[in-house]
Amino acid sequence: MARTAPPKHPFLPHLIPAYVGVLCTAAVTLAVLAPHAEIGRRPVLFALLGAFALTLNVVPIDLFERGKTSPAGIPLLAVAYLFGAPGAAACEAAMAAVTVLRGGGPLRALHDFGSLSLVAASAAGVMQALPGESRTEIVVAAGAGGMVYYLANSAALGAIWLLDEGVNPLVAWRERMAWLWPHQLACGLLAGGLVISINAIGSWAVAAFALPVFMLWVAQKQYLDHSRESARTLRKQAQALEEANAELREALAQNEALIENLHRSYLSTIESLARTIEAKDPYTGGHTERVADLSLMLARELGFNAEELRAVQVGAIIHDIGKIGIPDQILLKPGPLTDEEAAEMRRHPEISTYILAELELPKIVKAMVRHHHERYDGDGYPDGLAGEDIPLAARILTVADALDAMISDRPYRAALSLSEARAEIERNAGSQFCPRVVEALGRCLERDPGLLQLPSGTLAPEPAS
Repeated sequence: MARTAPPKHPFLPHLIPAYVGVLCTAAVTLAVLAPHAEIGRRPVLFALLGAFALTLNVVPIDLFERGKTSPAGIPLLAVAYLFGAPGAAACEAAMAAVTVLRGGGPLRALHDFGSLSLVAASAAGVMQALPGESRTEIVVAAGAGGMVYYLANSAALGAIWLLDEGVNPLVAWRERMAWLWPHQLACGLLAGGLVISINAIGSWAVAAFALPVFMLWVAQKQYLDHSRESARTLRKQAQALEEANAELREALAQNEALIENLHRSYLSTIESLARTIEAKDPYTGGHTERVADLSLMLARELGFNAEELRAVQVGAIIHDIGKIGIPDQILLKPGPLTDEEAAEMRRHPEISTYILAELELPKIVKAMVRHHHERYDGDGYPDGLAGEDIPLAARILTVADALDAMISDRPYRAALSLSEARAEIERNAGSQFCPRVVEALGRCLERDPGLLQLPSGTLAPEPAS
């Protein structure tokens, strides 16, 4: 038997007294008009059943702060079966009086009296309308009465939930009452057993039936107390887990920011190191940044992921770091190099490899630094790799490095136009350059011909048509 909790979240409080008044008026009217003769014929049995129900109702079980329940429904349904609406109303009146004496609110007590009297009267009407000659018929009728009691009580509580909290009664019922139907059906069936026992051995059956019912109450209370404590523990654990997750999210955000700052500092250091090479040659100013931009453009076109793109950027920035070991008279020579000088210049990828050997850099970075002068046909240096054996990032850098060199002024020649440089690269696809990278460059330029509008006037103008 479920009973309402005190109002906590008023929604339409001004209507609650009127609603309770209607319930009480209807309950009293029904109790007065219904036949009372059966109570007079068996007053002792009525008193025993009433005391049984009242005792169980004094110690209800809390349903996780959603209401209360107790096995009092068993003797109360037996009273409704045997004594009808007047008997049920009398029991509910006694329960309401005890509630007030124990400090409960009068409005709550009146609501419980009015609503549960009508609910019990509904169950009584159904039970008394069904055949009840045999034991089976008595049990079936009492079980049906239990379900009618459950449904009528759900409707009465739904109305007070609507007024008190403004919640959808059906939604609240699903959350708070839907799971109770087996309990109420069991109460009805046990009430039928109690009626059969009374018919067989008289009023003493109440005392005999009380022990298993009290044991049922103890078992139910222990189960719900354990479940309530488990629910509290789970809520605390869930809250602690949420707090830990929030701390982890904050730490992760701080870590990501730290990594980003470290990455920027790392790139700044690498760029500063690379600029020590450019500082020797005024004609290569900005070459490092432009080659890095071109390499990133091509790597994105070829499907590199974010981590690989970061490595490509670093590799492009430091690809010529080994030139720090090349004598200035060779590095800055304005004219063609001799064979010996060219051989010395070709050492810079190996010098780069030596400089970076002990640094914890991605494999892509070290591959770009060492192999960006390899040729697709195998005639490059330092290792003479060919075709797909050359790491893709190095092949990308080869194209980017060559393109920027072609469209930039040099001491020994003027810059080529973009169309001339592109044509030169396409002519050497398959020999010096990787065809796949050359095709990627073509797609990028077709989509946006202005991609290579380099700063400081380094991009040579297109020849007049």
